[in-house]
Amino acid sequence: MDNLNWDKFIKATKNRKPIGFLIEAVKRIKSSKRLALDLGCGAGIDAKYLAENGFQVDAVDFNQDSINQTRELCKDLSVAAIQSNIIDYEIKTDNYQLIIAWNTLPFLKKEDAKKVLYNIQKGLTKEGIFVFGFFGIEDDWAKNRFEMSFWTIKELQSLLSEMKFIKILEIKDKKPSAVGKVKFWHQIQGVAQRKT
Repeated sequence: MDNLNWDKFIKATKNRKPIGFLIEAVKRIKSSKRLALDLGCGAGIDAKYLAENGFQVDAVDFNQDSINQTRELCKDLSVAAIQSNIIDYEIKTDNYQLIIAWNTLPFLKKEDAKKVLYNIQKGLTKEGIFVFGFFGIEDDWAKNRFEMSFWTIKELQSLLSEMKFIKILEIKDKKPSAVGKVKFWHQIQGVAQRKT
């Protein structure tokens, strides 16, 4: 996403509600230790929600405007806004009770996204929760955005072998993006829990 579209995206999403799957996932966390990772935090909405629900949050994004917006939105909350490319960010093993990567990993090449998914599985504590949003292979962008990654449910389930899928939803719909351009979306969204 170029900088102009990124600025529009931040402005268009800074007043949205937290992701519904995230709200459901937070209710499942029983641990008194609450550490969360928001990979691709965007405008900081989900990081703020997590912090307001007792989590210490590491909010990571490559874009400085996104980090500035997250810091502003989450001031006085337990959110560390960190500027880093997701593929470079070190996810500590057995560290997080919850990780969210919502429509973030599709913007990585498939091999890079696979590495991050491996690290996400290792970074979750036992019974830790992963909230995810991916793009499927029928998405309009799959036709010409070869720097991105597109998935089937079967591929994701195979790759996330250490996870039990609590909820998985596949959506195919023509609708506008956050910045207003209409396209055909093929989305795979859900919640998974680390088994071991």
